Amino acid sequence: MRVFFYGTLLDPDVRRIVLPHLACDLTLRPAELRGFRRVAACDGDYPVLSPHPSSRVRGYLADGLDLIGLARAAHFEGARYQPALRSVSESENRKTDAWLFLPVDPRRHASRKPWDLGLWQRRRKRHLLLVAKQWMAEFGAKDLASGDLSWQGRRTLRSLAKKAPRKQIHIGIPRAEAAK
Repeated sequence: MRVFFYGTLLDPDVRRIVLPHLACDLTLRPAELRGFRRVAACDGDYPVLSPHPSSRVRGYLADGLDLIGLARAAHFEGARYQPALRSVSESENRKTDAWLFLPVDPRRHASRKPWDLGLWQRRRKRHLLLVAKQWMAEFGAKDLASGDLSWQGRRTLRSLAKKAPRKQIHIGIPRAEAAK
């Protein structure tokens, strides 16, 4: 499954905590999302994408995410974010669809202050790594039927599994579960 990372998951240490079974196997390529800007959240030091027609956000296009990885990413992102399919540009002439996590209500959670990865890494990364280790240790889903995932999360991830081309569904979820 193809996913666009634009925030703290750009950091390899964060990816190792959130996606321990995939972090070394993901193929990452530079890409950008047009029509949004990356700003700091009002209530914390993490990024929020806010619609803005003339802006663009640079990040990584990650190939190789399985549905358990997507479920772990959804757990990490929390209830304020939802997966959405958007077109991202790998170059001026090459666009592709990728999943990303968009805020449920960007107007409520987005500040006007830009969010910068390098600044975040210097000031807040160490704290997030400690919190993320604890948060991700609570994740217990082995498949999409797990009680660790909300009914809405299970429904969303099952929907993604149905939409994903078969070649993008990797080990980590039985095909029978992906078809549900």
